[in-house]
Amino acid sequence: MNDTPNATPHPDRIHARIHEGALHRVTRMYTARLADVFTEALQNSRRAGATRLRVTIEEISGAQAVTITDDGAGIADPAVLLSFGENGWSEELVRREDAAGMGFLSLARRGCTVASRACPGAGWRVELTPAHFLGEAEAIVVPDEEAPRPHGTAVRFHTEENREVIRRALENAARHYPLPVTLDGEALPRRDFLENAVHTESWQGLAFGVFADRSRYRDEPDLNFHGLILPVRLPTVHPVDGPAWSVRADVRDCPGLELVLPARKEAVETPFLEEMREAARIAIYRAMARAETAPVIGFGEWKRARAAGVELPAPSPALRPWRPPIADIDNWLAGPSPEPLPEDALLMDTELEPPEAQALWRAAERGGTAPRLFEADRRFQGYPWYDALPRIKDVSTDVALGGEARPLEDFQAPPERSGPSNKPFPRPDAIRMSLAVEGPEGTSETIALDADLAFAGEAWAWLADVRPLVTAGSAIEPAELADVLRDAWFSPSDEADADSWETQRARFEEEALHLAIGLLCSEEEALRRTIACAVRRELFWLIPRDRAVTITVRGGAVGIDLAEEEVSP
Repeated sequence: MNDTPNATPHPDRIHARIHEGALHRVTRMYTARLADVFTEALQNSRRAGATRLRVTIEEISGAQAVTITDDGAGIADPAVLLSFGENGWSEELVRREDAAGMGFLSLARRGCTVASRACPGAGWRVELTPAHFLGEAEAIVVPDEEAPRPHGTAVRFHTEENREVIRRALENAARHYPLPVTLDGEALPRRDFLENAVHTESWQGLAFGVFADRSRYRDEPDLNFHGLILPVRLPTVHPVDGPAWSVRADVRDCPGLELVLPARKEAVETPFLEEMREAARIAIYRAMARAETAPVIGFGEWKRARAAGVELPAPSPALRPWRPPIADIDNWLAGPSPEPLPEDALLMDTELEPPEAQALWRAAERGGTAPRLFEADRRFQGYPWYDALPRIKDVSTDVALGGEARPLEDFQAPPERSGPSNKPFPRPDAIRMSLAVEGPEGTSETIALDADLAFAGEAWAWLADVRPLVTAGSAIEPAELADVLRDAWFSPSDEADADSWETQRARFEEEALHLAIGLLCSEEEALRRTIACAVRRELFWLIPRDRAVTITVRGGAVGIDLAEEEVSP
């Protein structure tokens, strides 16, 4: 019961309708770019049964007049041009391609002249302006003996773009179009959308093409709808070690695929699209299975392929040897290639910061353990050989100083808190690194490595805050320690006012060498090496290569003695 006085009762039934206000917005259904115009014109010609298209460009009053002519069936009823949603195509074609009858709106902002002749039928011509598309004026259809013969359609429009821009837009539209297109008599290049595919197969009106070495960038077109290319996000399979395998789809006759109308620039997310993506992935698996050398894939992909009925070989036990990370992450280089695993292989299954990793690598090389260390790769998890490998889950370091062994963490602060932040500790008697190893069935063991080097202090700190610990019996040279310091700590600044990478690295290496000399050498030797480094850095470019120079500095006075030039016998 309605208690509101004079209320208008609502209807009992409603149905869909198009409000007349929508007609005044039809010019906004397309961006009116040349790409849209050419794409829609080419699609309409193909649907009309054309076998070829001719495009011409004429300059008229400073603008370019572009005419697109086909030899298709022609348009029997001119009214369909302004009857949006009505297309005149056969029911079968509409079913196969979901033809919307709105592609002609791509010309709504520009206006155009259309001349057509159906067979049998007389030729006609109509000039259309934006007002006609908006329903603000009636268009007059006149007879035209110049309409294409024996049948076909010609569409002419004007544009301010120059000839080169028009050509590029037309070339893009014609590149994967199934019919030949000429521009001013010149045949435009066409390419098979699946060109260079290593494997092709058909699926529900589509042709899949698989590519073995072509990674896709985001939103790259991977579907060709009769010359219109668009992204539908088909899958890519990434082998563990090698280029990606991707797939493209070429539409032949696929009514199950739905594209967003009217411009068809994206696909509608439907169950069919998900089935299509899964079928594309299986096509990649089949291509991999037929490859001369099957790529190495992770267990998840291998299991998925097997569930789809595609037998791919399981990879043999091989992993990348472990190498310690460096602080300069932008200067990272790919590690060694995968190698067959020895019987005593260990997985490095813990993340180490560069200082700790560099110290561990040096200890592992000294102790002969380095060849056993391999990178963990969880993509292999599930393969029996991988799951059976023992893995290093933690690394701890103890430092023996003054007859007492303490954890490395106890050495984070300088020995005298009132002193410089990088004041060195006394050189320790011994350093031991313990690797906590977890077996495949929950077993555990500890591998001990004798080390001669460890780093106290925070990772990613300034070099001034680094406190290297080098055992008293270590034979490490200052230059060798400086190299380890660089790999463990050098991380260049990318601020706008920072020096170049080369300058920052050279300055760091100089400071690292100075730190290493001060730690490893006596005061006298450290002074001698520091002066030698300064001479090499500042004076070498001044000294003739074939003459000896003696420099004497005493009490502020500098003496230079140049030896005579050596004469070759």
